[in-house]
Parts: sequence; structure tokens; C-alpha cells
Amino acid sequence: MKRSLTILLLLCMAGSPAFLRAGDFESNLTNVLSQTQAKDYLKGYVQPFSNALGTALGGALFHRAYSKTLPRFDIGVSAVFVPIPGEDLTFVLNPPPEASYTSKTLPTIFGDDKPTEPGAVPGINQDKFLLPMLHANIGLFGNFEATIRFAKVNLGDYGDLAVYGGGIKYELSDLIPIPMFPIDFGVQAAYHKFTLGEFLDAGTFSMNLQASGSIPILPIDIYGGVGYDVSSLTIKTDKLVSGSDLGDVAIDGKNSFRLNAGISFTLLFFNLHADYNIGKYKSIALGAMFVL
Repeated sequence: MKRSLTILLLLCMAGSPAFLRAGDFESNLTNVLSQTQAKDYLKGYVQPFSNALGTALGGALFHRAYSKTLPRFDIGVSAVFVPIPGEDLTFVLNPPPEASYTSKTLPTIFGDDKPTEPGAVPGINQDKFLLPMLHANIGLFGNFEATIRFAKVNLGDYGDLAVYGGGIKYELSDLIPIPMFPIDFGVQAAYHKFTLGEFLDAGTFSMNLQASGSIPILPIDIYGGVGYDVSSLTIKTDKLVSGSDLGDVAIDGKNSFRLNAGISFTLLFFNLHADYNIGKYKSIALGAMFVL
């Protein structure tokens, strides 16, 4: 089981721009720090990555509103696919008042890898972001359920790409004073960390209200919810350029409310689920799990 999950995770990671282009990412950030207005350039260049990462880390957290009971659990792989909006493939760098040059439209990290603007730092030419994670849900006592998520890939000279985090869910169904009410409700809070080498550190706090219900006769559940994400990313510039005087540059994700709706299919001990999310960035969450 562990070997199968690891292989599946690595296959998913192979489709992630962060995995494929980590070397370009680090090299491009180093070049950004040599630019005029380096701090403003860095923030505009990385902002869409902070948004996408916040969307991904806050996604695929649940596929049902009820909690497992001890010792039941789910274990498998979840992944979040985030298309990058066209308007976030570029950003506008405005000059300071005393500058003799005008505003420039430049590629963001996801933008064109062959920019036309002289001296512009190229992007990685990706309009999508994929983040897979090993995912386990573990039933506890008293309507509580714990979630643990993890991913780690060694990128050689560029260090490790790592994701780790978890959350706690409380099922609200027992609070509804209607016997056999067909819809379950739950609330959940979670926190995740993302690191890339020694130069990038990010975190996302998420909370959500969930609802789910089953379709009679069929092994299918419909689920959805409303959530709120708070995310931030830090670039450690002294790890990119020795002696950089910019220090740690924080770039908050523009994430906030999200809505999602999905479908879950369970047959014997296996579950497949998918949901569509609407927030700052739209996204699709997928999961495949062994359930008990």
C-alpha cells in the first residue's frame, strides 16, 4: 500500500510546474534580485504563485461532511489542479516618481519564458499548477476526525520540495434536532506548510463549513461547502543572493472565500472523488482513497 501511494504521488508530482521547473524558478528569482526596484519586481513576479499555492493548500480537504469513528480511516492521494488566469501571466511594474522610464508589463513566474521586454526576467511558461499530497483521514472520539497530509520530493541541487500539514473536523449532525435528517454537516480547520529548497517558505490556514448527502441506492455522495483561506509566502533573499539587503520578503496570497461542490463514489474499500472550487482562482480537487 505504502509503495503504491508513493509511486502515485511521484507520478502526480511529475506534472507539477514546481517539480519540473524548480531550477528555473530559483534562477529566475536570483535574476529578479538584480533588477531595479528588486522588491517591487519580486512581489509582482511571485504574487500569482502565492495565490495558486494558497488555493492548492486549502483545497481537497474533504469529500464528506460526517466524521469517521475510531478506528476507521481513509488513506490515499489527493491533488489540486489550479489553472492560472491569463491576466496573472503578466504584471505591471510602476516606476518610482523620480524615474525617467515608464511602466512596464512583465512576465510573472508563470508567464512567457521568452519575454519581449528588454532585460525582463522570463517566466516558466506554465498556465497551470498541480499539487498532489498523500492524504489520511483518521476517526477520533466525540464526532472529531483528524486529517494529515504530506508530500516530499528531492530536487537534487535545488533541495527538497515539501508539503506537510493537517486539520481537525467536527461533525455537526448530532446538533440537528430532526431524526434521520438526510444531510450531514461539519466544520473543519487546517494548516499547511510548503517549502522549496532553502529559499521559499509558505503557509495556508483554511476553515470551512461542509455538507454532504447520499443518493439513495447508488454508492454516490454529493458534497460541498464554503471556506475561507489565509495564505502567505516568504522569499528568503539571502539564500538566493549572499548578503542581500532585502531580507525576507513576504507576499500574502489574495485568497479569501471559496465555494466548492463535488461528487464522491465509494465501492467496497475504494473511494474516488472530485470537486470544483470557486475562489480567487478556480480549481479542481481530486482524490483516490482506500477507506475503512
